[in-house]
Parts: sequence; C-alpha cells; structure tokens
Amino acid sequence: MLIIVPEWAHHYGEFWRAIRTRNLWFIRLRYFAAILLFGFVVIGDTLLNFKLTGLQVRAVIITSILILLYNITLHSVRKHVGCVPGKFNCMHLSLIQIMLDLISLMVVVYYTGVIESPLYMFFIFHMIIGSLILPGYIVYATASIISLSFATLAIFQRYKIVETHIIHGLYTNVRPQVLTYDIFFIISFTFMLFVSVYIANKIARQLYQREQQLRQTVEKVKELEISKQKYTMGVVHEIKTPVTAVMSILDLVYHGYVGPISDEVKVKIERAKARGEETLELINSVLRISKLKLLNIKSTEEINLVQLLQNIIEKHTETAKSKNILIELKDSRDNQKIVKADPLLLDLAFSNIINNSIKYNTPDGHVEISIEGKESHLILRISDDGIGIPLEEKEKIFEQFYRASNVNKGKVEGSGMGLALVKEIIERHNGVIRIESPSPIMKKGKPGTCVVISLPYETIEDTSNTDSNYESYL
Repeated sequence: MLIIVPEWAHHYGEFWRAIRTRNLWFIRLRYFAAILLFGFVVIGDTLLNFKLTGLQVRAVIITSILILLYNITLHSVRKHVGCVPGKFNCMHLSLIQIMLDLISLMVVVYYTGVIESPLYMFFIFHMIIGSLILPGYIVYATASIISLSFATLAIFQRYKIVETHIIHGLYTNVRPQVLTYDIFFIISFTFMLFVSVYIANKIARQLYQREQQLRQTVEKVKELEISKQKYTMGVVHEIKTPVTAVMSILDLVYHGYVGPISDEVKVKIERAKARGEETLELINSVLRISKLKLLNIKSTEEINLVQLLQNIIEKHTETAKSKNILIELKDSRDNQKIVKADPLLLDLAFSNIINNSIKYNTPDGHVEISIEGKESHLILRISDDGIGIPLEEKEKIFEQFYRASNVNKGKVEGSGMGLALVKEIIERHNGVIRIESPSPIMKKGKPGTCVVISLPYETIEDTSNTDSNYESYL
C-alpha cells in the first residue's frame, strides 16, 4: 500500500475530516466539469463557430462521458472508504481522483491543440488542488510527469510525429510559432506549474501543522481546566468541613445542650445558622459545578418526564405549602416520544428551577409547569407569578454568582450559582434554555418568570458500557 499519509496527521481528526470534505467537493465539482465539457462542444459548434473535426467531437464527448461515469463510481464508493493510515483510505481516493482527472484533461488538451489548447491552464488548477491534499513528493512527481508529457506532445506535434488537432475557428491550420516559442512556452508552463505546487503545498502543510498545534494547545487548556477544577474542589471541600462543624456547635447551643440561653441569644444564633446554611449552599453549588465540569456523561436512560417532574414537585410540596403556592403540571403532548437523557442531572436541573419558582414567589402564588411536544424536541416551560427578572438582566442571570437586582438578598438566601449549573446541564444534553419575564401567568404587579427549556428527544450518546458514579456528585 502506497504510504501517502504524513506521520503528524495519523491521529489528527481534523485533517481527515478536511480530506473527506474536499473529496466530496471535488466529486460535486466534477459533475459540473463534465457538463461544461459537453457544453464546450455543443456551444462551440453552434454559437462560436468552432469547426471541430468528427474525431475531436468524439474524443471530447467520450471523455466527458467517462468523467461522468467514474465520478458516479467515486461518489458511491466514497462513503465506504475510511481514514485508517495503514489501509486504503480517503487520501488514496483523493490520489485516484486527481490521476483520473489529469489523464482525462491530457486527452482533452491533446485533441484541442496542446500548446494551442485553451484548456491547458486546468493542469495548474488541478495541481494546486492536489497540493492541498497530497504529500509533496507525490505532487512534485505528478507535476514532473505532466510537464514531460505536455512537452513531449508539443514537440511530437511540431514534428508531425502525432497528428495535430487545433480548434479551427480559434486558429488557422498553419502554426505561426517557431520552435523557440514552443520551448519558451513549455519552460514557462513548467515553471508556473512547479511554483504553484510549491506555494500551495507549503501553505497547506503550514495550515495543517498550525491547526495541529492549536489542537494540542486546546488539549493542554482542557487539562489545566481539569486541574483547576480539582484544586477548587479540594479547597472548597476543606472549607466545608469547619463550616459544618460550626453549624453543629450552633445546633448544640441553640437546643440548650450546653446550658440554657436567652431568647435574645436564640435570635442571634438563628441568624448565624441562616448565614451558615447560605454558606453551605454556596459551597455545595461550587462543588456541584466543579464536578459537573469534570463529569463525562456516560449513560442515558429513557425518561418518563411527567414522573420525573411529579417526583420533584413532591419534594418541594412542604416548601410550597408554607407559602400557599399552587403548583400545576400540564402535559399537552399528543404523541409522547421517548426522551433519552441522564435522569439524575435532569432532576438536579429541574429541581433547581422549581425551587427558584417557589423561593422567589410571593404568598398565594402560582407555579405552572407545561410540556409541549414538537417533531424533533420537546419544550418545557416552568412559569411563576413571582417577582420576575428585570429585562436588562435576563442574559446575565446564567452567570455564576449573579443575582437579580430586584431580589431582597437579606431575606431570600441564594448563591447565584443555581442557574449557571442548570445551563451547564441543559447544554450538555444538547438543549437550549432561556428566560422570559414577564411570564404567561403574570398577575398585576407580579411579572413572574418563565424558564423555557428545549430538549431533543435523543439528547446524548449512550455509552452505558462505562461505569458512572453519581452518588458522590449529588
């Protein structure tokens, strides 16, 4: 097997994707070229007054038909050709395409006059294309063969060793050029061919290598991000330990285990516990986001979305009752297509949103959860009639540590990291999330908020053969 894949490209996926894409481009372009070649004969004979001989007409038309036939074959074979360096791969397919094109072009150029042919410049075009794909030694060898073949045909034509086929209507039967012209023409053609090959091949190689360097840099950045997240988790987890200890001591004091305390002290301890709980929520949010960034989703399940949401609602029932908030679940789907996703991550995301709808609502409020089915995805809307979000802050609300300006931060606890976590989860499932305020169920003086989530029915690839432990994450 001819080795035409450079070593640096063996494991470079972007290189192989580019080759496959360019192969498809050339195949599509070749259909157009075959039609143009056929049109060259028809239009030249009918409109441009070309006086082509019968042999020329047959040669060009047969060549255009052959181009069309081998292009159809290449098109059908292309999808079955892989990108394995040691086997027949898409670069070999590129080489075959270019060789067939150059042979076809040489035939057409010969039957349209060689030096006098208006089509000889397509050799340079093809070699530039080849330089973008093939390694240098193959391109230069091909350029040498083309130059030698072209020069041989031109000299043989001058000395009548082969028959001369010029396009009558563009030239007369008598060649006005002397031998010196032919020599200079061949030298100029060869020089242009090799310079074009050199420049195109050099640029293509530099671009591929630059892309590879960029890919390696991105990989290093990812590794550094993983190290950073691990470091963050370690530090935050160490902070969590003394805070938890402080909370335990406050509980002991509050419940009188270390002796009786006054009501005034109890009030102070309650405030300290509230701040401590807020601190723990912030720490847990940081840990969750850090672990999510490190987490590879490795398994999916068929999700019963209604059941999932009902379970979440049950978990928040007591909190909703304490504020007399009504929670409704509506499913308007006619055809309940299967949703494949990670149930634990979706539970975490939806629970966070529903908790916010209760937390930032007012007494006697309303939360409505509606599901709509589309052809390729579903739409989940979680609406409330609470305080809403200012229009100019809707895009910022997904930023880490950001809390809307209309929130009473002294009374309503929060870290500003919940929606950042939700957005990360939804996007990992190839979904889209956005905020609408006012919401569809707004009341007078209470604009409310509506979180709209779009999820494709099959959201992430199932690779359940790899174990995944979410218990420590949640």
